[in-house]
Amino acid sequence: MKKVPFYSNHEDNMHCMLAAYRSIIDYFLHRQASWEELEKLSGYTPGRAAWTVQALVAMLDMGFNIRMVEPFDYSRYMKEGESYLKTYFSDEELRWYYEHSNLRDIRSLIPAFLKTVEYECRTATLKDIDDMLDEKRLIFVTVNSRALNGKEGFASHALLVTDKQGGDYIAHDSGGETSPPQSDRKIPREKLWEAMGGEDNTAEVTGFKLGTTMKNKRLDVYVSERLPLSRAFGAKLIADGKVTVNGAVITKPGQKLSTADEVHIDYDIDQLNDIPKLDLPILFESNDVLVVAKPAGILTHAAGAFNAEASVATFMRDYLADDLTGARAGIVHRLDRPTSGVLIGAKNARTLSFLQKQFADRTVRKTYLAIVAGHLPEKEAVIDMPIERNPKAPATFRVGPNGKPAKTRYKVLQETKNATLVELKPETGRTHQLRVHLAAIGHPIIGDPLYGSGRHGDRLYLHAASLELTLPYEDTPRTFSAPVPAEFKHYVDAS
Repeated sequence: MKKVPFYSNHEDNMHCMLAAYRSIIDYFLHRQASWEELEKLSGYTPGRAAWTVQALVAMLDMGFNIRMVEPFDYSRYMKEGESYLKTYFSDEELRWYYEHSNLRDIRSLIPAFLKTVEYECRTATLKDIDDMLDEKRLIFVTVNSRALNGKEGFASHALLVTDKQGGDYIAHDSGGETSPPQSDRKIPREKLWEAMGGEDNTAEVTGFKLGTTMKNKRLDVYVSERLPLSRAFGAKLIADGKVTVNGAVITKPGQKLSTADEVHIDYDIDQLNDIPKLDLPILFESNDVLVVAKPAGILTHAAGAFNAEASVATFMRDYLADDLTGARAGIVHRLDRPTSGVLIGAKNARTLSFLQKQFADRTVRKTYLAIVAGHLPEKEAVIDMPIERNPKAPATFRVGPNGKPAKTRYKVLQETKNATLVELKPETGRTHQLRVHLAAIGHPIIGDPLYGSGRHGDRLYLHAASLELTLPYEDTPRTFSAPVPAEFKHYVDAS
């Protein structure tokens, strides 16, 4: 059986709950969650411990089956507020929670919590812990750390009980103001019971295991969220026979799950450390930016948190400063997978913000080349049509009256018998804008599988030819250009 990873408390001694969640996520989902991710997930603010309600709802979405026993009546607190707290906690306990937690801020979160978590409003017992261990759960238990360590007074603390051995529980204690961090700490049953508060305890006992709490969710969606991987890679694992549901191999990504299903994924997340290296052409490099020529067929970045496929984002990792992290670190803008051309990336957080603002303010000038079907009616014109998501095919877009404003300028550069080479200058940056606009006027881009036939070319004939913008510490805009792929000339010559 895999050993449960151990994480020490943060240096502020206020992250014991999050340290337990780090262990749970690492053990079941095989990934290391950062403090920043967990703080956002739980609603933590500096110096104040987060109540568990928000985090539990978020962890349900990760694929956890959560069972919770606690005498705290969330329904009453939602309705009665502070008057209920005064009947529930001692003055010393309530004072501690007011000073050191976000208890006052959770009432609005309670309805979602009550709808989703398997919650029993009663006093927890050691038998609850034993039963949850038998169910192969990792168990989050709140205790009085002062009582646990033989001291007077009260300080709330969280342990992660992982096993039992004779008359002892085995627990990860992330440490705090009353004790140092201790992995696999042996705690006698009577000592844990005392630290929980005995017969009149107010402890939270919450058990975690993986389970499909996502009724009617597609299998590929569940797999992508569970590891997590991109949905496309999750579908590939399913197609390759790497996923079983209730012991049976399932090869249909769209199969719907039920709450009783047990899903096993035969994949080691550590393989993601071996993502193939790309060798992208570097057009320009400085201390702040990296400009590359993206080939057609290469992702700008993964759609999920992880992806076993190389991308521009994985290529950039070796160039980034420490203040940029994450799957999309350094990515300022994107090109669709089938589109080739110039991409600029930021090497540090300051530059990322500086460049992204120019894209948001529409001061960046972008020029594309495309080969489109047929002959356009005007040699130069503006396509001014709003673009909206296509409700019949949510991964695509269309021209529609409820869409966002979108404007594209075009200029005919060369005509052949059946096609036209055009220059495109988008004045807005809607998703798939150029592809949607050209298709809407009856001249789809050659090789477009979404908005055209996709049958007249070996690729999407769309290329980001140049990008004009201002770099940090410079007053004059620069223009970066990516060479036009040879297949453009070959296609024009052959048609």
